[in-house]
Amino acid sequence: MLARLRRDYLSFAGRIPRLVYWRRSLASAIVSGLLVAAGWLAQPYSQTALLILASIAFVISALTLASLSVRRFQDHGRNGWLGLGVLVAAAAIAYGGDFGLAPTYAAVLGGAVSLALFVYLGFVRGSRRTNRYGPDPLA
Repeated sequence: MLARLRRDYLSFAGRIPRLVYWRRSLASAIVSGLLVAAGWLAQPYSQTALLILASIAFVISALTLASLSVRRFQDHGRNGWLGLGVLVAAAAIAYGGDFGLAPTYAAVLGGAVSLALFVYLGFVRGSRRTNRYGPDPLA
């Protein structure tokens, strides 16, 4: 079971189609949400429990998002690490307002980049042929 979880959610090799991307993103969001909810329920008894559970949820979400984004980029025949770089850049721009950039402009620009990436990864079909990252997962 752990090998399957690692292959499905933490691997950076190969390609995945849109529906798999959506399913795995939703599963990751549910697991992370449950961990955060458990942390909030534990908060009156232990601040440490909230911190630990929220940190685990963040790590799960970040690793899953990175893995799924890289493989969706590879499904389009593009370098997945470039896609991950765009994702990190969008987050850095959005949070740049907290560190001296114009907050409104940084948030809008970061949000626009994130929205474009969301549409590209979630709605644009990958290449229909075998590419350097593997065969068409829908074939």
